[in-house]
Amino acid sequence: MVIQHNVKGYEAFTKLVEELESNADGQPIHVLFSGGKDETGASWCPYCVKAEPVVHDALPKAPEKSHFIHVDVGERAYWKDPNCPFRTDPRLKMVWVPTLMRWKTPLRIDSENVTKKNLVDMIFDEPIEQK
Repeated sequence: MVIQHNVKGYEAFTKLVEELESNADGQPIHVLFSGGKDETGASWCPYCVKAEPVVHDALPKAPEKSHFIHVDVGERAYWKDPNCPFRTDPRLKMVWVPTLMRWKTPLRIDSENVTKKNLVDMIFDEPIEQK
């Protein structure tokens, strides 16, 4: 079973991913970045709303004991700031939300592509390269 994590904000994400990198025993780490939600649970990002169920439906395809992190990037104004750390971190190079990636690999899809089941399935299905 995939081990799921939910975090809010850049600092919480970087702390968790660093922790997982040191303890994940080579298991892949998949990350979904999506727009923040208000007190009613509604996201400001319409593609994120459409992508979440597609991604969660595909999670069973991920390798056993792999990790999945759902990251809330915050409010729209914070995300849109060109100096937002999600945008400026060279490990992320994010332009769009939602973005789904396999951490530290080139496997990545973003924007409306995260609503396409076949593409999302490929992120989780892709064999893990041995180092």
